[in-house]
Amino acid sequence: MSFINAFFLYLLPLAVIPLVIHLIGRQRYYQHEFSTLRFLKQLEHDLIRKLKIRQILLLLLRILLILLIVLVFARPYRTTRSPGIYVGKGETLYLIVDNSLSMQNRLKGMTLIESGVTVLTMAGKHIDYPVYLKLIETAGANQIHDHGLVTDPSALGTILESVNLTNQQGNIDCAIQTVINDINRQNELSSALWILSDFQTATWQSEERPVHPLNELLEKTNSRLIFFPVAGENNNVSLSSLSLPNQIYEKGQPASVRAFLKNWDRESSESSVGLFLDDRKLGQSLVSIPSGKEANVLFEFILPDPGIYKGCLKIADDNILMDNTRYFLINIPETIRVLIVTQYPEDGKYIKQSLSVKEMSVIDSKMISSGMFPSEDLLPYDLIVFSNIDRFPKSVMTKIQYFIEMNKGILLFPGKDCNREDFNAFWSDQMGFPNWRTMRQSEGNQQLRIGEIKQDHPIFSNVWREDKSLIYSPDFYVIPGFSIGKGHSVLANFEDNTPFIIETDFKNGAGILLASSPVDRWSNLHLTGFFPALMNRIVFYLSQKGLQEQEYTTGDTLKVSVSRYSTTGDIAIRTPDGRFIKAPVNNKGYLLFDRTNEPGIYDISSKGKLIKRIVVNIPSRECMPEFLNTDDFNDLISSYPQQLDVFTVGAENEFSQLQRSREYSDWLIMFVLVVALLESYIGRTNRKLRGKLISD
Repeated sequence: MSFINAFFLYLLPLAVIPLVIHLIGRQRYYQHEFSTLRFLKQLEHDLIRKLKIRQILLLLLRILLILLIVLVFARPYRTTRSPGIYVGKGETLYLIVDNSLSMQNRLKGMTLIESGVTVLTMAGKHIDYPVYLKLIETAGANQIHDHGLVTDPSALGTILESVNLTNQQGNIDCAIQTVINDINRQNELSSALWILSDFQTATWQSEERPVHPLNELLEKTNSRLIFFPVAGENNNVSLSSLSLPNQIYEKGQPASVRAFLKNWDRESSESSVGLFLDDRKLGQSLVSIPSGKEANVLFEFILPDPGIYKGCLKIADDNILMDNTRYFLINIPETIRVLIVTQYPEDGKYIKQSLSVKEMSVIDSKMISSGMFPSEDLLPYDLIVFSNIDRFPKSVMTKIQYFIEMNKGILLFPGKDCNREDFNAFWSDQMGFPNWRTMRQSEGNQQLRIGEIKQDHPIFSNVWREDKSLIYSPDFYVIPGFSIGKGHSVLANFEDNTPFIIETDFKNGAGILLASSPVDRWSNLHLTGFFPALMNRIVFYLSQKGLQEQEYTTGDTLKVSVSRYSTTGDIAIRTPDGRFIKAPVNNKGYLLFDRTNEPGIYDISSKGKLIKRIVVNIPSRECMPEFLNTDDFNDLISSYPQQLDVFTVGAENEFSQLQRSREYSDWLIMFVLVVALLESYIGRTNRKLRGKLISD
C-alpha cells in the first residue's frame, strides 16, 4: 500500500481526540432528585446498559471517521511494483515488439519503434542478467525468434535494434497466443512478457475472438505482463481505402474511383487528393476531414482505349509516408471470349445474336453442343454460358471447377429438357448454384413480368437515364422457382417476388443464373430490346469481375495460376521498386510469392512477356486512428493488478501515473459518508436515552 499525499498521514494522531473527550466526559457527575428507588434496577438493566454500549460504539465511529478523512486526503493506492518489470536471473523474457506500419509514426523526430527501443533500454536496467530472451514481431506473430541466453544490456540493445519496421498489419493478440503456446509446450514455470506497441486497436485485436488471449495468459499461467506504450504526434492523414463503384468498364464510357481518408489529428484537417493514371495526373480535389473521422471523394474520368491501366491516389506527405498512396488497376479488355454450350442449337441462337448486336463489339462468342464440350480447351475463354443443360460427367465437373478457380465466370440458363433432380445434383450440390424447387405455368393472359431490380448493382447502374425503371417488361410464361441460400444474392425478381436473376459468389470467379430460357415457349425475353442489353451487361460484368484479382495487402503471399504460360520456372516478378525476382512454379501450376512488404503494382511476366499485374496495398486496418487509451489500460490493470502494469518514460525509474488509478479514495469517501450517517443517528439516539433517563 502506498500514498499519493503521504504527508497527510501525520494527522492520524488526531484520531485520539474523541477518546480524550470521552475520558474527560466520564469524570463529570450529575445529581438528580428522585422520590423512590423502586425503578433503579430496571434503569440499570435497560437504559443505562444501552447508553453505555452506544456511547462506546459512538466513540469508535468518531475515531474511525477521523481516520477515514485523513486517509481520503492521503489518497492510498495499491502498487504492483513487486511483480512489475523486474526479471530474475535465469527467467524467460518474452518480448513482443510491434513493427507494423503505424509504428512508423514519429515522435520528436524519431519513429515510434526508435522511441520504444529507448524505453525498453531503460526498463532493461531492472533485469537481473542473464535471462532467456524470446522475441516475437507483431508482423510475424506466429514465429518466435529464440535468442537464447542474454547476458547484459548491450546484447539486449543489439537485438532490439535488429527489429525492422514493415508496411504490414500487426497482430498483438496472435503474438500473445504464440507466447501461450510456447509456455505450455516448454512448461515454463517463471516467465515475464513485455509488449512494446502504440497499441492501435486493430493491432491489439486483429482477429474476431470471443475472448482476448490476454485473459488466458494471465488466468492460466503465472506470467507477469508489462505494457510499454509509445504514442506519436498523430500529425497524419491516411488513405485508408478506395473503391471502384462501377465494375463494368468499356472504351469511351465513364469510370470512377472513390477515395476514403481518415484524419489521425486532434483537429480538423484539409488534404489534397490527386488521381494518377499511368503516371499521368487526371484530377485533384481538396477534402476537409474532421478530427478522428473519415471523409471520401469521388473522381470520374473516361478511358479512351482498351488496356490495363495502372492507377493510384495520392495525398501529401506527413508523419507516416506509406499510407499516403493507394493503388488500383482498371482493365478494359480488347476482346471478351464467350463460349456458349447448349443441348440443341435453338437453345443458344438468341444468346449468340444478342452478343453481336453492337457495332465493333469486343465480345467474341462461339457456340458448341454439350457433346463437344468435354474436348473443348477452356483456357482462351473468359466466360461460359450453359443453356438447357442439367448435368455433365464428373470429369467435366472438375474441368468447370478449374475454370471457375481461374477467376472466370459462368452464366446459367435452365431449359425445357432439364431434369430438376439432375440439375440440382450437378449445378446446385456440386457447383453451388441455387436449388431448383418448382416449375409453374402462367394462367391465360396473366403472364408475369419483371418486378424489383437491384438498381445499384453494376449490371443495372447507368442503364436508365431518367426514372431508372423498366417501362416495357418482357412477358414470362414459364417460371422456375429457385431457393436462395448462402452465397446467393437476388439481382432482380419477377413481379410476384420470385427470383429472376441470381448471382452466386464463389471463392474465385462468379456465376449468374437467369430463371428463364431464351426460347418461345418460356418467354418473349429474347425478342425484346432488353435482352441484348442485359446479356452484354452480364457478360461484361462476369468477365471483368474475373479480371479483378484477390485483394492483396502487404505481407500476403501472392498465389497466381500460371500453368497456361509456363511450367518450367521461367516466371519473373517485377516489384514496385523495379527489382526483378525469379519465382518458381509449384507442381500444381501456381506461382507463390511472399516478398510483398512493399505496396504497389507487381508485374508477372513469362519469357519477357507480361502476363498479369497484381495490386498490393497496405492493410486498411493499419490506417485506423484508434488506439487503446488510459481508461482501457486502467480496466486491464484493475482486472489483473498483481500480474499486469504499464511502464512509460516519466520520473526516474518510476511507473506511469496509471498505477494511481487504482487508489481507494472513492471507496473511502463512500465509507466516510456511511460512518457520518451512523454517527449522527446513534448520537441522536443517545441524546434521547439520556433525556429519558434524566426525566425518569
